[in-house]
Amino acid sequence: MKEQPEPAEKSKKLLSPEQRKLRQKRAAHILLVVVIAALVAVVAVYAAAFSATPATIRNPQFQHYHFRTQILVDGRAINFASSAFQEGYSKDNCNVDLTKSPVHFHDQKDQMTHVHWDGLSGGQVLKYYGWNLVGGPDTVMGYRFDKLPQVIKVPIHGKALPKIPDGDSFYIYTGDQNEHKERSWQDFLSQDLETFFGKKSNITTPAEASLLDKLFPRAYAHAGHNHNAPPDEEQLKDINNLLGNVVIFVQKDKPTDKQVADRFSKLEPLSRSTCGG
Repeated sequence: MKEQPEPAEKSKKLLSPEQRKLRQKRAAHILLVVVIAALVAVVAVYAAAFSATPATIRNPQFQHYHFRTQILVDGRAINFASSAFQEGYSKDNCNVDLTKSPVHFHDQKDQMTHVHWDGLSGGQVLKYYGWNLVGGPDTVMGYRFDKLPQVIKVPIHGKALPKIPDGDSFYIYTGDQNEHKERSWQDFLSQDLETFFGKKSNITTPAEASLLDKLFPRAYAHAGHNHNAPPDEEQLKDINNLLGNVVIFVQKDKPTDKQVADRFSKLEPLSRSTCGG
């Protein structure tokens, strides 16, 4: 007749003190390895997110300027006033508080691009609306590391821009109805927009803002002017902190001079500003 195996409890009692210590030591070692592996995995994820995120997104800084954008895909102009691009408006868009979104369109206005994070490139603006021409994950701009230990995902607004047709090229121009010129597409994608337009923002930075200014928000993106007289075009550019105007053609052949001039004749008129400037 076969002998029955000893119960686990009885087997345990038969262990010597040295064997029990060895078993406990092995269990502690396994637990330590598991904890270290988990920490390494977390650090690896953080490191990957950090390296894949541009510095302007990792540690965003306050900004507030505008530029007018027109994009035509095979002759069809994108309507930035449509709900696909528009976001709600908040009074914190006018003071020195950092906004949740790096860029947005609001007030059902076409063309008027509002930039609220410093150092953004044209490529990052396009990525925010679905054209990822600068690399990194398609659905996120990256991750914020300015609130550690919390790491905050910065999602794109969505796939609002249409699919880029196969075989089409990008042609970009800056200027206004009086004068305009062709520019480098790669410069637009990679350069800080202040560098690309060759104009500095006239913003009041948080460091320059007084305590009174912080307590009572005002239109930091807009310079002062005489409210008794209607502002002229140059004053409106200053009030709106307008860096410039850009027209982008996405098509197979280079646009004609007439096509380019026609788009610069259709610039959205400037107003005193939604911030009360």
